[in-house]
Amino acid sequence: MTHTISEQELSRWTSELVASWGYSVPDAAYIADTLVDSNLRGIDSHGVMRLTAYRNRIDHGLIDPTATCETTVRGATAQITADRVAGQLAARQACATAATIAKDVGVAVVTVSQSAHFGAAGYFARELAEQGLFSMVTANTEPIVVPFGGRRALLGTNPIAFAAPTESGVVSVDMATSQAAMGKVYSARLSNTPIPSDWGVDDDGQPSTDPHAVEALLPAAGPKGYGLSFFVEMLSGVLSGSAISHGVGNMYHDFDRGQNVGHFILAISIDEFMPRAEFESRAESLITLAHDTEPVSADRPVLVPGEPELLTAAKRRESGSPLSDEVVEELSELGAKTNVPWPHTD
Repeated sequence: MTHTISEQELSRWTSELVASWGYSVPDAAYIADTLVDSNLRGIDSHGVMRLTAYRNRIDHGLIDPTATCETTVRGATAQITADRVAGQLAARQACATAATIAKDVGVAVVTVSQSAHFGAAGYFARELAEQGLFSMVTANTEPIVVPFGGRRALLGTNPIAFAAPTESGVVSVDMATSQAAMGKVYSARLSNTPIPSDWGVDDDGQPSTDPHAVEALLPAAGPKGYGLSFFVEMLSGVLSGSAISHGVGNMYHDFDRGQNVGHFILAISIDEFMPRAEFESRAESLITLAHDTEPVSADRPVLVPGEPELLTAAKRRESGSPLSDEVVEELSELGAKTNVPWPHTD
């Protein structure tokens, strides 16, 4: 069975729950917004279903709701150390630092080390684009993806996101460099539904439609996705001084160490190249060209990157976000621990 819950109720409950863990009200609201935004956009694998894992890492002393980042700025670059800081809050600090630098000198490169899972990379890329900046955000994650031609996992899903402002709003793309995010496999496990055969492989390295049998994911587009993932690891892990490959802690299983995830943020001031209004107009013309492209099927028009998620968000703002029985039960139990009762859902 599937339950639906409104954006307002889900945001309120999630904010109250996270605040009950010891986060300040503003920090809790920010973390909640990153998660609920994913649910709204149909990226449920990065939404509120992650809350239990976040709480487990707090309980094991690996995340501290009161911890703060250490920031070192050198010219157009900055390094942020996020020891025991929630990944979303580390990324928020990185974005704020990047925006300040880019608006001052034209471009900013910020790395984050000793971080944790930060949700969807696109959230932070869009946050920068909303300030008139062209942005790129990457992160490395625990190894769960086999390299092209390999049998065992080497790299994480290693997401990469881009965003830019246009006349009609921010346009963005947020993609894992694996064929699918592991969170989608976890979602399929909870609902006991089969997955596409090109998502992952079993212990023998063979493709499987059984989410419970999947031991590792496949890279997107074979060697191309592997190549992108490799260099996301270089930017996010190697350059930032964070953990690399199997050095990255597993969010669900490694409770004797921090994840030491790395993030990479690039922010470019459009005004250094042309007036923002001119850029947005030119970007809008590209969007129009895409929309005007004759589609293969009349009932499936050509969209621009990120548009399917925007359409999903519009629908879910009207009808609510769907959550499975299993997720609702898990969240209800989580809320009961700190006296934040789960709201009624349809």
